[in-house]
Amino acid sequence: MATIRCINCRDKYHDDKAKHDVINYILNPDKMIHGYFGMTQVNPANPDLSMYDTSMSFGQERGVRIRHYVVSFQNKELTNPMIANLIANEIMTAIGGKFQCIYGVHENTCELHFHLAFNTASYLDGSRFYGTKAEHRGLMNIIKFACSHYGCIAYYVRNRDSD
Repeated sequence: MATIRCINCRDKYHDDKAKHDVINYILNPDKMIHGYFGMTQVNPANPDLSMYDTSMSFGQERGVRIRHYVVSFQNKELTNPMIANLIANEIMTAIGGKFQCIYGVHENTCELHFHLAFNTASYLDGSRFYGTKAEHRGLMNIIKFACSHYGCIAYYVRNRDSD
């Protein structure tokens, strides 16, 4: 089974460096052995600045600045990073219809996993992803659906202090 974790927790990712720090962590080349990553609706040379500019242009640079999720696969379920890349890309494409999004497939631990992050302000109209139950449920459905295309069953693991 694949697990989905929301990394956002109370009082996290509210500061001006949040986007920069999360994106640099996700795109760390030491963690992406085969170099699988993707991004949409951002300048590839500076994705965090692209997200910041979008938020600022709509007056949305406050509160939670970025949403961060991790999807991890048990070794028996998925060991091929190329398949993890396809799953992450499918999720990014769905989210990217409204929000700037990036992902990176990490192979530096015993479990293959990918990190996915997206701007909380839409590049279309500045509307926000607040992380309401309905928004969260919709995102979980997108992730579960993408995983199912490759024979993986995904379930959400709630963090005690997630918002």
